[in-house]
Amino acid sequence: MLHEPAHGPFRLNSSIIRDLTNDEFRHEYMMDQVRSYIAFQIRALREQPGRKWSQVDLADRCGKKQSVISRLEDPDYGKLSLQSLLEIAIAFDLPLLVQFVEWEDWLPRMNNQSPSGMRKMSFNADRLLRLSQSEESSDASSGLRQEPRSSDASRVGNPGLKNEGKGFGWNDAANSNNQFKMAMT
Repeated sequence: MLHEPAHGPFRLNSSIIRDLTNDEFRHEYMMDQVRSYIAFQIRALREQPGRKWSQVDLADRCGKKQSVISRLEDPDYGKLSLQSLLEIAIAFDLPLLVQFVEWEDWLPRMNNQSPSGMRKMSFNADRLLRLSQSEESSDASSGLRQEPRSSDASRVGNPGLKNEGKGFGWNDAANSNNQFKMAMT
């Protein structure tokens, strides 16, 4: 079975699949890989070109001590909290994605633990607007259409529009997801 994750092809090998049939091995393997991936990614993000932060720099940006950053970058440290990961995400100005996935998706994602595969760019409104415009022109040429919502621009920080005090809540996310699904059919 061949999967194409963002970092390239990944082939499942029968040896690891045989090992994964053992419940205890599978669970330990998953926990070890997740801890390692998170630890290595925090370090890769901190050291990536354009940032080159020390552990002290990252600690200052997320209101933690350097020793906490050191522990988070240790793959053998197993006491990560969602709150700590959210604070790290904010320090890097990146979204955090925590989701349950199928093994066929998870294995290729965990496969690339190289620093270059873990580096991510912080929020950049210009980059997102270019992507949006590119997708809109692609949608227009293919006949897809998504109805604009009056509050959409205010959610991405457009200073010319006001948000009227409304947050982006659960119903907004569900509606946005439903609009996306309808546009894709």
